[in-house]
Amino acid sequence: MIEVRFTAYEYNSNDSFTNSVYEMKGSEESGWQILRNSSRYLELGKGYRLLKTELCGICSTDLDRRFLPFPLPQIIGHEVVASDYLTGKKYVLEINDTVVSRGEEGDSFCKVGIPTHSPTRMVLGIDRLPGGFGPYILAPKGNLVETKQLEDMEAVLLEPFAASLHGVEVSLNRAGAGIKKIAVLGARRLGSLVIAALDLYRKRNKLNYEIVSFIRHQNLADLSLRMGADRILYFSNLGEGEVKEGLLFDRDLGTPTKASWSDYKQAFDLTFDTTGSVSGLETSMYLTQKEIHRKTTNGQASLGIAHLTELVVDEISITDLRSDFLNLVWGIETSSLAWVFISSQVSLNEDETRLLNDLDKKDQIRIFTGSIEEGIKFLGSQEFSGALPRFDFAIVDSSSELDLVIRPNVKEEKSLVRPRGFILIPKSAERGSNLFLDWIMSGGILSTSRCGDFVRTREYLASEPGFLKSVSENLINKEFDSRSIPEAYTDARKPENIKVIVRHKAS
Repeated sequence: MIEVRFTAYEYNSNDSFTNSVYEMKGSEESGWQILRNSSRYLELGKGYRLLKTELCGICSTDLDRRFLPFPLPQIIGHEVVASDYLTGKKYVLEINDTVVSRGEEGDSFCKVGIPTHSPTRMVLGIDRLPGGFGPYILAPKGNLVETKQLEDMEAVLLEPFAASLHGVEVSLNRAGAGIKKIAVLGARRLGSLVIAALDLYRKRNKLNYEIVSFIRHQNLADLSLRMGADRILYFSNLGEGEVKEGLLFDRDLGTPTKASWSDYKQAFDLTFDTTGSVSGLETSMYLTQKEIHRKTTNGQASLGIAHLTELVVDEISITDLRSDFLNLVWGIETSSLAWVFISSQVSLNEDETRLLNDLDKKDQIRIFTGSIEEGIKFLGSQEFSGALPRFDFAIVDSSSELDLVIRPNVKEEKSLVRPRGFILIPKSAERGSNLFLDWIMSGGILSTSRCGDFVRTREYLASEPGFLKSVSENLINKEFDSRSIPEAYTDARKPENIKVIVRHKAS
């Protein structure tokens, strides 16, 4: 049996840190017991390996952790580089602790290719499993990804870069070669990595879209250019009121020129919202009428929708009820038959009714009409035969029911629509009741994504030696000893600091 005892900083719901004493006892073969201040904290089965934490990045999710629907206090931190204390081999850690990563038999979510959405999962440094702000970590053996060619400062960025690249691929694979102009809002931690991922994807696939970074701190302009943006638009009060005049920085022009906010209304094919702000969604809607890809998990409501963070966690998208909605399916192994929930509050027009009836007659869909509560009961009945206990699509026409589809019961991390499913808003919905729904009914799509594949991203980077090293040199501007985590956390919030990391010294 292995046993370690250490003191670590825990993050609390009041946005503070306190020290607690942890003990981890057990083995990879028999399972583990985790004690916190001499009391039982967590029991883990077999398949977990004890690792020594080397580095941990601080991201926007950490800074907004108190808003997320997971229990606190907790040792947070999920951008982790760790080493095997016996062999010294270094790893980056996939953050989703699932049955597959532990070497157990997969559940229904694993069988359709989305193990990271398994309802039984824990998440390193976010949901229960102690994270990288502690000197030791217990990680499922299947989540250990060797750093290989990556240096430490590259490896610590692999988790957020993989998430960024995943978001880029989700949107661009669907949109195709027609994309010409892409906006990125919030070009700091995650936003800078999204710009870098867009640039790498463009090079690898020989595309010619323009990447435009929107900033409200002028000192970030040079960073966005170094990350791969072609143009930078600086508006000092972006997201904080009426925006009028700003500055345009162009890669090919040395001197900035004046820019007018009104020139960019619906000027983009795709906008990435990485702001972490409540206003990011509305600003994104101004810039595009086509697609917004949301990477923000700030736990806060926007435009009358409370569960946008949960929408991102489940990678659910929202769009209008379009004739080709079945072609929207992505990232999951499903049968040819889709299950569609229609709220009994919805009044479909003749064209929408005809579309659904035709698809039903062709055995392409099965329809259930009722209330949200009746829909939940139906999913547990013998009449429902879907591969997952969720609908593939849900049709609603109000922001309140949209929220209920995402989280019918706020005490359960369970949606009416499956992960990577779609919520459809009919064009027959009442206009003017909600700004976001009006945007959707005009043909917009709000897509979301979270974690990326580490191995695939590492191999993707192998063909571009030095790419992530250059990104890390430009992005990481401060390092703290793990004994100063509260100070590191405070510094990570300062506008002048882009990426702050924590290093654990030998113990």
